[in-house]
Amino acid sequence: MPNQAVPSQHDALTQAIATIEDLVPTETFCRKFPNIPENTLKWQLTCRHKNGLAEHVKIIGKRRFISIRGYARWLEENQGQEVGA
Repeated sequence: MPNQAVPSQHDALTQAIATIEDLVPTETFCRKFPNIPENTLKWQLTCRHKNGLAEHVKIIGKRRFISIRGYARWLEENQGQEVGA
């Protein structure tokens, strides 16, 4: 009987793929979610260290990548608050 606590190689690969696919550049994020104004998103990213969004943003090279799931969770956690700053 295999140990259920240790993820299989396939599970680990599936999880890695999901994590990578969840990170999108700001341009892609804005295309996928046109109801979030680009200027609002840029301001939220500029203030990410103050507003708590930083943990959901990765810098790769000179580009910012946003976790779609992380951004959604961040919005839910900050519901009713001004999340731009």
